[in-house]
Amino acid sequence: MFTSSLSQATKLGLAAVAVAVATPTVARRSPGCAVTKAFLVHRHGSRNPLSDEIGTIQGLAYYIGNESSMFSAPRAPVPDALAFLQEGWNSTFTTNDLSPIGRQQLFDHGVALRLKYPQLSASRVLAGDQDRVVESARWFMDGYFGRSANSTAPLDRIAEDNKTVSWITPMDTCEKWTYGFGGALVSEWGKTYLPPIADRLNRLLADSFPGVNFTASHVHGMLYACVYGTAVYGQDSSSWCPVFTRDEILSHEYEYDLLMRGAFGYGLPGDMGPVLGSLLVSNMTRFLLQDGEGEDNLALHFGHDTSIALGLAALHGAYDADFPPTGPVDPNRAWRTACQTPFAAQMLFRSLACAGGEKRVQLLLNEANFDLSPSGCESDDYGTCNMSDFLASETVKAALAVRHGDARWQAACAT
Repeated sequence: MFTSSLSQATKLGLAAVAVAVATPTVARRSPGCAVTKAFLVHRHGSRNPLSDEIGTIQGLAYYIGNESSMFSAPRAPVPDALAFLQEGWNSTFTTNDLSPIGRQQLFDHGVALRLKYPQLSASRVLAGDQDRVVESARWFMDGYFGRSANSTAPLDRIAEDNKTVSWITPMDTCEKWTYGFGGALVSEWGKTYLPPIADRLNRLLADSFPGVNFTASHVHGMLYACVYGTAVYGQDSSSWCPVFTRDEILSHEYEYDLLMRGAFGYGLPGDMGPVLGSLLVSNMTRFLLQDGEGEDNLALHFGHDTSIALGLAALHGAYDADFPPTGPVDPNRAWRTACQTPFAAQMLFRSLACAGGEKRVQLLLNEANFDLSPSGCESDDYGTCNMSDFLASETVKAALAVRHGDARWQAACAT
């Protein structure tokens, strides 16, 4: 698999995990090939915490506020990384809203795509109908189309509910699906990695603040505050990030991997992950194979990390046979959300016209070549496959055969 570095993922805004885990690669295409069509799936930009996350952050803030008399009068010198506690700490996050960084990410990505592919054009844009997704699409359109964006291409919204069939949020119409498939794994991992951090911090602060009692939940709030301090206010802006060791930050990273794999990937029961992701594969291939004059040769779609994760599952990308919810953590695991689905992640499928009339297909994930051979086709040094071989692979054929509500869908989703 070709993948971007974690430091690049951090710049895209997922978390304050500033540790490189892979050699960054530059997106390349096979010599003698030209990009003729492209299908973009773009995650919304960096945002503020979700409602459950902000509740955990606020629980931490309440504890620090309630113990202000203790924190403002230390009995011994306070370790440098935690000295800010003497001044108190409170959360300034909102809920769900796109951050200024998120707005800039999408605008910049729109400009970059226009400059990189001047031969491609789009006349419509599709976005999942959630505020942060729609706003992301609009900022991208401003960057891509310029000030005439509103009159150049309409922004179509597709509902995100349990009645509307949508490949952007296919789990919403899968009756058996529940977020708890990932949430249960997060809870299990939290019981493993959070208490030791709480114990370390309480021991570290015992002389300065006798009676201090940070719980595992408080530590969880600290880690969220580190993550969203970075996503909302920028790199190195959070007081909480320096509190943690490298291994503790990486343990928190694994929490996101368990959540996304469990709720939107290979951790889903039975065939559910590939079935849900098959709707993306069908839409992507249908677009790349269209051959009519006057048709757009660029498709622009805006959704969530979940949209991308399910697409990867349908193509058997980033697969690990074992992903234990209590560790140990495999540093070489394939499924790594910080690299694959950070805020403002870009999944770009490209149709390539190559020498001798050959047509190939390529996936760029966050501007890095992503090997398509796990789907069953033979890839070259750039991760691309012959289009016919790609379509003939068992994995892709199985994805293309799925229809919402058919027997395979019902077997995966019916309660």
